[in-house]
Amino acid sequence: MIFINTRPTSRAQPLSLAMQNRGMTVLEMPLLELAPVDISGRELQYQKDFYQQPERYQALVVVSPTAARMGLAACPQGFIPKCAVIAVGHATAEVLRAAGWQVQCPDEYSNEGMIKMPSLNTLSTGHHILVWRGRGGRRVLVNFLQENGVTVDAIAWYQRRCPIDALDKFTRLQQQLVTLSAKSEPIAPIKPITLISSGEAFTNWRMLFAEWQTDRMTSTDAAQLSDFDYLTFGKRLTDTLQDLQLNCMRIEHLDDDEVWQGIQRLINN
Repeated sequence: MIFINTRPTSRAQPLSLAMQNRGMTVLEMPLLELAPVDISGRELQYQKDFYQQPERYQALVVVSPTAARMGLAACPQGFIPKCAVIAVGHATAEVLRAAGWQVQCPDEYSNEGMIKMPSLNTLSTGHHILVWRGRGGRRVLVNFLQENGVTVDAIAWYQRRCPIDALDKFTRLQQQLVTLSAKSEPIAPIKPITLISSGEAFTNWRMLFAEWQTDRMTSTDAAQLSDFDYLTFGKRLTDTLQDLQLNCMRIEHLDDDEVWQGIQRLINN
């Protein structure tokens, strides 16, 4: 059974090892990479306000382990915030807790899950929150809060982009799949299971199919999106794939056990 891990290289290894330990053949095909960006003067002021004016923000929202590490590095050593600290997922929370911070996590690791949290959905006009994120991330949450009158200050510590060598890796992936298929037993095949963790990652996945087929000058024998089953993170992404009539299974977060349970549900569906 083949599992395609599309997480960024910096985050892929623990999940790949966990799936290999469960007997899966794991192929890594990163659809995003994280790159640092220059922080604007306004963003630097947000960060200073965060640790110099403890009462300014009612909450800090941290969307990824990378944002957590970079935000912590920009705080004074030993600083502990007084406001609520909300981490989108378990891995992000662990980075912050290691620094001695008290952290909350939503039951569902998504924009929708955070919107349900009392620490956020009770905020209104006159309240301020700070968001540590990647460039352009978590717009649904930000829009929700702003519509409720909340002032949202955001610091983009990094950007997500399609890796420069993605097409070369995608070509090797297709070659690996052909080789593995030739070695498999002649029984009803199980489609490779691909993890898609964001809308941006899926956009890159679709783009790679189109570019690869163009380079081959023909699409008669080329792989199609429908040749794969998918694990999708969150409702909006799942809806997108279902609208395209692709077979997918929604998962609520990206922890090893949740991914494995999603694979089992997908196989038995």
